[in-house]
Amino acid sequence: MNISQAQGLRQLIGWLTAALLFTALACLADALAAGFKGETRILQGIPGSTLPINAPLPPGAESIKEIRVLGGDDKVTLVPEEVYTGFWLGGTMWRGSVVVSPDASPGTWTLTLEGPPLAEKPKGMLPVIFTVTVHEDAMAQQKASASFITRHSGYEPFAVSALLAGLALPGGLAGFLLSRRIEQLLTLEGKAIVYMVKKSEEGTRATFSLGREHGLTPGMDVIFVDQAGHRTGQGHVVESQLTDSTATITSGSCTMGDLAVLPDFKGGLPRQG
Repeated sequence: MNISQAQGLRQLIGWLTAALLFTALACLADALAAGFKGETRILQGIPGSTLPINAPLPPGAESIKEIRVLGGDDKVTLVPEEVYTGFWLGGTMWRGSVVVSPDASPGTWTLTLEGPPLAEKPKGMLPVIFTVTVHEDAMAQQKASASFITRHSGYEPFAVSALLAGLALPGGLAGFLLSRRIEQLLTLEGKAIVYMVKKSEEGTRATFSLGREHGLTPGMDVIFVDQAGHRTGQGHVVESQLTDSTATITSGSCTMGDLAVLPDFKGGLPRQG
């Protein structure tokens, strides 16, 4: 694989990886938008289903036995099961389930949860309300989903987002390995990509991946060219480490992404001394 082929493949993989990540973010946004329900909690099910729920204790209630459920009937029943401590904000929460009878007809039920009738209710706290919509079948429930992904594919958007993000990881790794390969191929030609340009008291300095192991030492000169191969400037090496060097730009200019070139490189193995 030559440099041109490696660069073309890296660009292709980069576009594919970016597309996967962008789609994963779009799915995550869809999941968050679908999950934002404000004060009213919306549940959807079909006849015979059991829907898990959790919420803070209603105003005035201190235990699960003090929860009063208003609304519902023998077709849609809310069953509080246990109390627990909230993970993020603390406080007392409870979990339970809504049981939909197998012979329930399509429709909507509103369930309001309150505390004991005579309990003192904190100001500003609203009742806990659940809206349960029973659909005719699973397909009707899918089409009514608040999530665009679920409506059109049947899959949960969080799961799709995680899958796409996972698929993007190998692409990122492949792009990194190709960048290393391109760097190696450039080194065999006495070239290196300038990865940092900064101003100093001595002038503008450029840093690139050619060092002492490639025969580069302080006092030597390098030429800077752009990606099209056009000369843009010249530099004087002031610092040289094993695999990296820094040169002060003595004429012309240099930007990140340009190439630093050894002017008297003969090809083949990197020169010595």
